[in-house]
Amino acid sequence: MVLVEPGHLELQEFEVRPPSPEEVLIRTRVTSVCSTDIKVFHGQVGSARYPVIMGHEFTGEVVEIGSEASRKYPVAVGDRVTPEPYIPCGHCPWCRTDHHYHNCPTVGLYGISLTCDQPPHLLGGYSEYVYLKAGTLLHKLAPATSDLAGSISSVVGNGVRWVKTLGQMSFGQSLVISGAGSQGLCALAAAREAGVSPIVMLGLSSDQARFALAREIGVDYIIEVDRQDPLQIVPDLIGGPPDVVIETSSVPSAIQTAIKLVRRSGRVVSIGLSGGKQTPITFDDLVWRDITIVCGKGQAGNVADAMRLINSGQYPFDKINNFHYPISELGRALAETEHPPTNFIKGAVVFN
Repeated sequence: MVLVEPGHLELQEFEVRPPSPEEVLIRTRVTSVCSTDIKVFHGQVGSARYPVIMGHEFTGEVVEIGSEASRKYPVAVGDRVTPEPYIPCGHCPWCRTDHHYHNCPTVGLYGISLTCDQPPHLLGGYSEYVYLKAGTLLHKLAPATSDLAGSISSVVGNGVRWVKTLGQMSFGQSLVISGAGSQGLCALAAAREAGVSPIVMLGLSSDQARFALAREIGVDYIIEVDRQDPLQIVPDLIGGPPDVVIETSSVPSAIQTAIKLVRRSGRVVSIGLSGGKQTPITFDDLVWRDITIVCGKGQAGNVADAMRLINSGQYPFDKINNFHYPISELGRALAETEHPPTNFIKGAVVFN
């Protein structure tokens, strides 16, 4: 499914040829719909190029491996794999860092910056086949890991990043997660795995399906912010302000609440994209209370940890992708991601 230009999807066919020596060809099994796809669809992502086959959260089965790629990747035909969205050059100063190679000045992005008007064309997950280019960071799925769980490897990687790399959290610290979507749920799993406790999740009263999954993952407390004031409730629940607040919703009022809620010398991890909305912040309050605000994108250096978490089978990541669509209904999948129906958590395009 090709996004010819913003707002215009078109089903097209391309010839599948053998991969080049440095490429891996996979048959797509599941592509998870990301909220960034909505922004690409509307032309709101500066790095996006058109025409493009969107989709950067996907799993696939290895069909053919180029001669050079076979020496670089420990995978075989028939293995199920998931690539990281970013394709770094591997040589620049950014690429020599552990957690910031996604800042590489020539980085490529599956489903966003790699157009389909030049061979090999198939460079996004909303396609039956995808060519994985040289430099791709590739991870294997364990035999028991579902394609639905594997397709959100980068989202789980984000969760690890928000908790471990940006939040710098450790065993026994307290956490509030603002937002009950896939980012919040994956951060919850990462925090639970790290021994963070207690954990409070903030959401809306309409988030009951997400709350049910949060309870299954292991959240300690849930607050419906349209019915209760977290500034009053949270300190009573956990015995004081939290050490860290991870704000995933990008709603300006939620960001302001996160700053007010965190303890003195605490950290606020703010990772949501608001679409250009401005959030007024009184910096005197940050200074007097010694608050650290950290922002970040992507999952660079965190997907290996995420795959250990996914392949362990300890958390129900497959349940996050709870709405499924054929590729022909990608338009509906995008629309329902933007305007979620009842009980919607996250959508996925499932290939036969």
